[in-house]
Amino acid sequence: MIDKAEVDAALAAIYDPCSVQANAAISIADMGLVTALNIEGDAVHMRIRATSPWCTMIGSIMQAIETKVGAVAGVRTVAVEIERETNWSEADLSPQGRETLQGARARSRAAYPVRPRQWQERIPKGERNDGSIG
Repeated sequence: MIDKAEVDAALAAIYDPCSVQANAAISIADMGLVTALNIEGDAVHMRIRATSPWCTMIGSIMQAIETKVGAVAGVRTVAVEIERETNWSEADLSPQGRETLQGARARSRAAYPVRPRQWQERIPKGERNDGSIG
């Protein structure tokens, strides 16, 4: 018999690659990407959604699910489908995921402060340090 808590733990150990790149590592469970999870005998079937229709990492996420959940005691098969009926939003984050994201945003704002309407300021020619011209 498959222990659902072990499956949940496996999902909690899989991180959304984009959140990792943004220094705000959030598991796919805390992201709210898993929309359905069914355990029948020795098989686990689940549906997940991507964070956007253009997500290029969904295949990697699916492979990680198959590997991690497949390693849970009693699991012989793992089937993962992409749900296309609903879109992901920040409202789908768990409280833990929201806390992680808010902490990363606060660290970013502290490291790179932005002034109100900063985008309207003109930088005199020759004073840019980003390698751009103009």
